[in-house]
Amino acid sequence: MQLLIDGNNLLFAAQAHDPERPIGRSALCKSIGEWAAQKRAAVEIVFDGPAPRDGLLEQIAADGVRVTFSGAGVSADDAIRRILELHSGTRHLLVVSTDREVAAAARRRGATTRKSDEFWPALVAQLAQPPRPRLEPPEKRRGLSEHEAEQWLRDFGLDQPEAPPERRRNDTDQWLRDFGF
Repeated sequence: MQLLIDGNNLLFAAQAHDPERPIGRSALCKSIGEWAAQKRAAVEIVFDGPAPRDGLLEQIAADGVRVTFSGAGVSADDAIRRILELHSGTRHLLVVSTDREVAAAARRRGATTRKSDEFWPALVAQLAQPPRPRLEPPEKRRGLSEHEAEQWLRDFGLDQPEAPPERRRNDTDQWLRDFGF
């Protein structure tokens, strides 16, 4: 999944969602990055105006989130519409913006849209849920211990020294005969 987010629009929605604890751009991007990691989503967030100087952009950015700025004299809405025009896979794109013109441009290109004031509470609710447990046992990732591997080799008769090629061929021939080949 890919997301294209109107940054200031979502920031205002997040601040309205919890006015007692307003957040800034860094916290917004961090939350979006955590959500994106859980959902395995690629996210681009576009803020209005020129990019900040002196390393501030690195403070705003978060893992899994590409942060861009629209530039001086250009609105994020205009920048997002331009991105939509150039994007080749809009059918797999979710555009988060409350701006009607952005939403209309996204729908014309086949993208899905969601209003910022709907998206943010859903994101917060999903982040508040405990992570789902893995369906596979942890042993699968860890692998077998040396003792367990040796036991498997013994159980399947694979701990024996390898037979010479002639013997292997005879064993294979016998196996084929046993099964009617």
